[in-house]
Order: sequence, then structure tokens, then C-alpha cells
Amino acid sequence: MATPVPENLAGLSRAMAWLSLIGVAVYPLVTAAIFIWPGTTTDWLMLKQDTLGPVLTSKVPLVFRMGALAFEAGSAAFVVWALWSLYRLFLRYAAGDVFSNDALRLLNNIAIALFANVIVSFAVQAPITFLLTYPLAHRFISLSFGSQDVFALFLAGAVLVIARVMAVARRMADENESFV
Repeated sequence: MATPVPENLAGLSRAMAWLSLIGVAVYPLVTAAIFIWPGTTTDWLMLKQDTLGPVLTSKVPLVFRMGALAFEAGSAAFVVWALWSLYRLFLRYAAGDVFSNDALRLLNNIAIALFANVIVSFAVQAPITFLLTYPLAHRFISLSFGSQDVFALFLAGAVLVIARVMAVARRMADENESFV
């Protein structure tokens, strides 16, 4: 059900849609670049994989970095799914489609993708650090759960609650409309 949207809100939604679409394209490329060219090129561009710290270097043979990237791709896939869902959601908002089942499903997708990203990111840290340190003298496996993970979980929870509140508001509006 499309409703009129103020032009400033429609414009902002379109801008956010396009930024999300750019993120869909750029995020996987940047993630791959960090693993393929660690060090000077990615440092100069200030591209970092914060959870890996000093273990991701050009001293690690490419085959091990590619193995680590394969694990990282699982986490990146959820980021891309969230960004794609945001792109589609913002386009719907720009068109005045705020409370439709599709808009609410997209909002749910974003929450699920955020939750899944944190869980998968945590799970793949062990094989990634093992692969990156395997050819070196000091092998180790690491796991970390930090404040960014907590923030992402709370954000995902907030998005999920907002989606549920919007679904209740839609049902209430439908009920009120049937009485008139």
C-alpha cells in the first residue's frame, strides 16, 4: 500500500538506496583486496580486517590467504545480503511503500543478516587465523567477541523489533480501515 512520501524523505531514501547498492559492489571487492594484497596497497588505502590484526600479511602464502578469504566470504555474504535488502527497502520507502508485506520482509531480512553476520564472523575466526598462521612458526587459533559484535547484535535486535512494531501497526491500520 503506497502512501504519499514527502520529497525530502523520498530523496533521502533514494540516496540511501544507491549508497547501499554501491556497498553491495564495493564490500566484497574490498574484502578480497585485503586478503589478496595485504600490506602496502591496502594499508595505503586504509583497508583493514580488524579482527585479524597482524596475522594477515604478505608473508603468508597466497594459497593460505585465499583459503582464509573463502571462510571470510561466508561473513561477507551476509553483509551483502543486508545491503541488498536495504537497497530494495529504501527504494520501496521512496515509492511510499512502507507497510507492505514485502517492505516488512526486507526489514526482517536485514535483522536476520545482521544476526547471522555476527555469528558467522565469530565462527570463521578460528579457521581463518589457523590458515593465516599455519605456514608461520607460531600457529594459533583465535576467537574474539568484541564491542562491535555486541553493537551489531543490538542493532539487529532493534531492527527486528521495529519490523514487528511496523507489522502490528499495519494490522491495526487494516482493522481501522475495515470499520469505516
